[in-house]
Amino acid sequence: MEVPDATTTGLKSTIEVSGLEGVISNLTVFLNISGGDNGELYGYLSGENGGFVVLLNRVGKTAGNPLGYGDPGFNVTFSDLATNDIHLYGGNGGNPLAGTWQPDGRDTPPQTVLDTDPRTAMLNSFSDLSPNGTWTLFLSDLVNDNISTLVSWGFEFQAVPEPSTLSLIVLGGALAGAAGCRRLRVEKISRSKSQPPAR
Repeated sequence: MEVPDATTTGLKSTIEVSGLEGVISNLTVFLNISGGDNGELYGYLSGENGGFVVLLNRVGKTAGNPLGYGDPGFNVTFSDLATNDIHLYGGNGGNPLAGTWQPDGRDTPPQTVLDTDPRTAMLNSFSDLSPNGTWTLFLSDLVNDNISTLVSWGFEFQAVPEPSTLSLIVLGGALAGAAGCRRLRVEKISRSKSQPPAR
């Protein structure tokens, strides 16, 4: 799905989770975006039962660099336990960014965000919440320029204590056992670049 250009309206993509017992632990998020300019994007993930994390907020935008980084796309994993903040990844020589990063976390309007803003919206906001319900990824492109396309996204978490029943409504998914709990990974893959955004 293409991210609408030069608007705060953006697009929403959702994943439904149902039938899980227990609460969320150790949440990580996977995001694959192609093209565009990374410094133009704002994105967050929210859960129906609470939880809100700012994944991207105009990465690279500082007082000295109001446009942010110009690299085209991401194929990244977000984890609060990663070593480095994605907002300050340093540019990637005009190549898509890969690897594991801390989310941006700056819950500041993307028009005014700077690297010095506090990081208050991290993945740990989902800890101890129910995983059931609608998970919503929101992406917007704030600058009239190159088009970004959402390729796929998903998340992985442990449900503690171990659930007795697991049921998902997703496009693609895998389940693997973990000691003392269940680890769940779900992924949504964009099937059509021309599909209009959900509102």
